[in-house]
Amino acid sequence: MPEVIVIGSGLAGMSAATRLMEQGFDITLYEQNNFLGGKLGAHRDSHTPDPHEHCYHMYLNWYNNFWQFMSEIGAIDKFVPSPVIGCRFSGDKQTRPYLTNPGSPATILTNMLNGVASPADQFLSAYSLLDLIGTQSMSGTVLEQTSVSGFFRSRGYSTEGSIAASARTLAEAFASPSYLSSARSYQSLIKYGYPNPAPSLWLLTQNTNDAIFEPWRQHLEARAKVLGRRFDIQYRTRVETLHLRDGQVRGLTLGEMPEEPTTDRNDEPVASKTWEIDVPGDLVLAVPPGPLGRLVSPEVAACAPKLETVRELRSEPMISLDAYFKCRIPGLTSSITLLLGSKYNLSLLDISQVWSDWPAGGGTALNVISSNANLIADYPKEVILDVMLKELQRFLDFKLDDVDYDRCHVQTNVGEELFVNQVGSWDYRPKATCEIPNLFLAGDFCQTFIDVVTVEGAVVSGLLAAEALRRKRKIGAPIDIIRPDSYPALLPAALAAALRPAAWAAKGVSVADSMMRASFSRIFPNG
Repeated sequence: MPEVIVIGSGLAGMSAATRLMEQGFDITLYEQNNFLGGKLGAHRDSHTPDPHEHCYHMYLNWYNNFWQFMSEIGAIDKFVPSPVIGCRFSGDKQTRPYLTNPGSPATILTNMLNGVASPADQFLSAYSLLDLIGTQSMSGTVLEQTSVSGFFRSRGYSTEGSIAASARTLAEAFASPSYLSSARSYQSLIKYGYPNPAPSLWLLTQNTNDAIFEPWRQHLEARAKVLGRRFDIQYRTRVETLHLRDGQVRGLTLGEMPEEPTTDRNDEPVASKTWEIDVPGDLVLAVPPGPLGRLVSPEVAACAPKLETVRELRSEPMISLDAYFKCRIPGLTSSITLLLGSKYNLSLLDISQVWSDWPAGGGTALNVISSNANLIADYPKEVILDVMLKELQRFLDFKLDDVDYDRCHVQTNVGEELFVNQVGSWDYRPKATCEIPNLFLAGDFCQTFIDVVTVEGAVVSGLLAAEALRRKRKIGAPIDIIRPDSYPALLPAALAAALRPAAWAAKGVSVADSMMRASFSRIFPNG
């Protein structure tokens, strides 16, 4: 029977493995951790039953291929709608709405009057997104070479307030500053969300291992029996080296991992033992850019020169803190909440309100994310815990004595960084195929029609790799890959043109407001 080895059990690897097995391939899946899921996975430490995730996740309406898999594995009912993204300023007693179903005509006034920025600046921030997805003056190549900040600053109607409002949204979506992020990638994120803006996003009511990856594993094993296929998972096994023969990958050096390589900050873990295996069929590498770059030896690069450029891609860690409390913290909601003005770009999700299996009467449990992790990622974990909790105290009403330190968990995610859609990175991103005919590539950093790094981008990359492999082997029927809907570019362009006078008027209002505030501050410096 045709055989495929899949390296990596994240969304890309699981998606590729599922569809290839359905097409008639036997699958062996290697995973370096002791759990499935990659950056979407959840693990448990030996000393506590609490699950720990890479970070909280948001699931959007246009993730068509992801939702298809969730239906197939019976996990679709584990998600709940979340129409509001909340925010807090330092000293706030209650979480306030920041964005409600952005892109929906029904919530335009609600979002303009959220009190975070002036209504004029909020209008201009929303208008700039419409202008971005409808822009006809720049080709896709030019937009790829333009930063989000550069695009917004090139528009005469923009104000510092509207740019700051857009940057806040971008930091949450991309975990990357607007001066680094590709305008074309951000355009993809916005244009796919606009046709179906409500709800803003969906949240998972359990940890990802119990809700997604354990059911997915069970689904694959059951399907393998029905189809008469072989499906094996080898945990704590990492690929160390690719061995080529006659221009194809015909062997692998594998290493046994003595610990979880991606759940803690450490030096590059060394395999406790290594061995070699043959690759009789095809290989799908569904690993992040860093590990992929380390596998591109001179021998591999000689056969597939383009793969060397994956080392040019930028990834950033996002520190994840699971903070447990002995009591309930007042004023929190069940929505993702941005802590505006926080030192480390903090945001949080109260999982004790979202997870359905959380014990009644228990204390608050927060998953807190720092998307500006470079400031503190090199600190010892106990120091990271201390500085993040003290920063949280500026926004939430609790005392350090309320913290259940025995259950708190810091995950630096160094080694499991998030790919950044950086300006000019498209040409460095690999396609599903390369010059090595039996090697296929998948991951959210690969070139796909999704473009932007998302859950859906990872799934689609796995499907594209599976379809390329199936087509090469001429086995089975074409794999169904759903493209997200988007408005024709002329429609948002026409609407942006019609609203341009309003945008210039809003800029006039914003400038006048800023001047009045500045004059008031000079006259009454103490307020």
